[in-house]
Amino acid sequence: MHTIYLVRHGQTEWNSTGFYQGYTNVPLNETGVLQAQAVAKELASVHFDSIIASDLDRARITAETILDKRSIPFRTDERLREINFGDWEGLTYDQIEAKWPQSIYTMYRSPDKVKISNGESFQEVQERSWEALVEEMKQVGDDKTILVVAHGGTNRTLICKMLNLPLHFAWNFSQGNTSISRVEFYGLTEDDHNTLSLLNYTKHLETYNVK
Repeated sequence: MHTIYLVRHGQTEWNSTGFYQGYTNVPLNETGVLQAQAVAKELASVHFDSIIASDLDRARITAETILDKRSIPFRTDERLREINFGDWEGLTYDQIEAKWPQSIYTMYRSPDKVKISNGESFQEVQERSWEALVEEMKQVGDDKTILVVAHGGTNRTLICKMLNLPLHFAWNFSQGNTSISRVEFYGLTEDDHNTLSLLNYTKHLETYNVK
């Protein structure tokens, strides 16, 4: 069994202003830095056997803040990046809707059916991110605790995978900035009973007074 913690990165300027960011390397804003510090305090007492993060700055810096001075194996992996929004990158909801009517609506209602123009499908995101996580689980061995610091879309696809749920349900799992989720993962056979024991936990933002 592996215990998998999933943390979404802190806030960026594009998060706060409504621009879609996938592969675009938007840094944490001031609030995002404070959020990363808050989640680091929340997780300071949790033992991790390894930490893996998306190589995009917003996730990498959040992970490095959690790592701090602890001696934990840490690496970044581009396979944990957010979905590539392709032609949607840097646009707002209204701008996307104007150019591709109903496409963004479909993405939120049926993410398993959308292939973004010059971008990715959620299936592709799940396949690459799951490959990265499986490699990490094999590397650290059994009965270990792994922290994954990535993105809202990426984390949702991983949760669906570990719970044996179709990607159609990806948007049913909230993933706020620096939210913590946790899955007890035994495997993907019919006999395995994987458990989502924590979802979208953000109490630390209230505790440390981060808006």
